[in-house]
Amino acid sequence: MSILQFFGKSLVGLDIGTSGIKAVELSPGRTRRLMSYNRIPLPWNTISPDGDFKNRSVVVEALKTLFASGGFTTKRVVTAGFGNAIITKKIQVDRMKPDELREQIYWEAEQYIPFDVNDVNLDFAILGAATGTAAVGNKMDVLLVAAKKDYVQSVNEVLLEAGLTVAALDTQAFALGNSFEFNYSHIVDTSPGGSTCALVDFGAGSTKVSVFEGDKTVFTRDLRACGLSCSLMISERLGVSLDEAEALKIDEAENKSVSTVLEEFLTTLTDEVSRTIDFSMTQNADSSLDGIFVCGGASRTYGLMKHLEKKVTVPVKPLNPVQNIAGSGKKMNGAVIQELMCLGTVAVGLALRGNDR
Repeated sequence: MSILQFFGKSLVGLDIGTSGIKAVELSPGRTRRLMSYNRIPLPWNTISPDGDFKNRSVVVEALKTLFASGGFTTKRVVTAGFGNAIITKKIQVDRMKPDELREQIYWEAEQYIPFDVNDVNLDFAILGAATGTAAVGNKMDVLLVAAKKDYVQSVNEVLLEAGLTVAALDTQAFALGNSFEFNYSHIVDTSPGGSTCALVDFGAGSTKVSVFEGDKTVFTRDLRACGLSCSLMISERLGVSLDEAEALKIDEAENKSVSTVLEEFLTTLTDEVSRTIDFSMTQNADSSLDGIFVCGGASRTYGLMKHLEKKVTVPVKPLNPVQNIAGSGKKMNGAVIQELMCLGTVAVGLALRGNDR
């Protein structure tokens, strides 16, 4: 699924987030090799958690620097949108063929999205026969995605100004699912109707919870509690700057004054994640959760994994987006691979869109 799609095979997966920009290029074919990777940090509030470009020129210059020094073979990119300008919702419609649904999707979307349908780009994925308590008669479940056209245009303009060509605009949730499917199909059942797993991306600007069933993302939700909100809490409670709070969160997590704030934050965060996953499972009473996979820079927050494990009854594991992707052995070192394992899930998922498997 893609909100905006053009054509071409050689692409770079470009994850533009609130704390920085990550870019990944993979070789084509079934056996993927990591060709290039680069990351550029961004100052706080350059991009808001809602996806707004607060300082457009900084983003443009960061993109130019990233591609000038990253060793990429192309400037064609697939990137992901996020924030309030994008709505993802599971709906039920009368059973029909994809071509028929594409003709009717704008009429169906009117009752589900808070925007004028004339102001959005729409896409969808058919999930299968309707499930859950609302399933009645000859219905099917559809995952609907709507992105405001002015947001899509804004992303496109920034990338064009940086000298890049947008091949597709996806969503972070679907990129997570793509990365998970590619790397875990040998461990979990990713055939249609197979295993049900929750994917949790603890990011700087938001925490993204997705539920992946078989070979499809069937539920997504963004939570406000995130790495930045943790740093803000430490900053306010301890009377330090945001940069100092970020350093304390990483380097002084076992200090009593810091650990007390972290304990409160992590309790709130994991409660919200657990409730969200529980709610997602009520949407399909026939499914049971098989596991939870976590990623994102904020997943390294001291004590987070233990807090989450206490709230759920299924295994909690790190999501490794490069376990089925080979390094080049020349350009990539161990430190880069370790960074990608934590920070690169969305960028890898986007890069996987670029070539047929």
